[in-house]
Amino acid sequence: MYVCTYVYAKTEVLHQPAPYTNPPPPTITIDDTPLANVNHLKYLGCTISCDGSFDREIDTRISKASQVLGSLHDRVLNENNIRLSTKLKVYNVVVLPSLLCGCDTWSLYRRHLKKLELFHTRALRSILGIKWQDRITNLKVLDKANSTSIETTIIKTQLCWVRHVMRMDACRMPKCLMYGELQAGKRNQGRSKLQYKDTVKANLRWCRIKPGDLKGQAMDRPKWRGSTHKVVANFEDGRSQKLTAARERHHRAASTVITRTDFQCPQCSRLGLQSHLHVHR
Repeated sequence: MYVCTYVYAKTEVLHQPAPYTNPPPPTITIDDTPLANVNHLKYLGCTISCDGSFDREIDTRISKASQVLGSLHDRVLNENNIRLSTKLKVYNVVVLPSLLCGCDTWSLYRRHLKKLELFHTRALRSILGIKWQDRITNLKVLDKANSTSIETTIIKTQLCWVRHVMRMDACRMPKCLMYGELQAGKRNQGRSKLQYKDTVKANLRWCRIKPGDLKGQAMDRPKWRGSTHKVVANFEDGRSQKLTAARERHHRAASTVITRTDFQCPQCSRLGLQSHLHVHR
């Protein structure tokens, strides 16, 4: 696969070889001028990598959103005459679209979501004036800001995009790519890379919609919107309950009193016995 882009009369070539192959880079010339081969290419505002990963794109989205957030500090976020609700609305309208541009077609791993959630919570803490010394959890920060997690926002956006694609004509490119399959080739052993179809199926499981019933459900706009809002609310509630339960388990484990006094470690002294036993436990 070759992708070329024209930027100020300069052309670059991005080569995406098949997985587990290492072919030589292509040699493409225009008017006897060789074109440069790059590993990352910016196309329509998105960063495309030669290995098909989203690592560079996520870092770019966070950098762009950070720049937008920084430009709002002096005139909006640090202005005492502006209400807090207005600042949060500006953040949702200006910063979040820069962070999640193109998220309706993303297939993210857990490491990508952690980066996005970290930026989101840090930005909200900065707007609300909450410091780490206040010992306020991220769930309370989201509740105080009347906001949802990034994962929930991405699921809602992707469900809206799936419905939009399903209403397209069969000849449209997005619909052809969603239902397209390769005629040749096979997968190697081990877990395969995450595909957009896997993300769509996971979202449909939250909606309790079978893939065969997707087309009929998508044509009913009011029903689809109602199910989308219900799924988003249930997912956010389930996420909050899991994080709360994990936090309580961590607190119970940390507060357990160690009564052993006959412990002898051949590697270290008896100083810091509580921490030493905690490490071995």
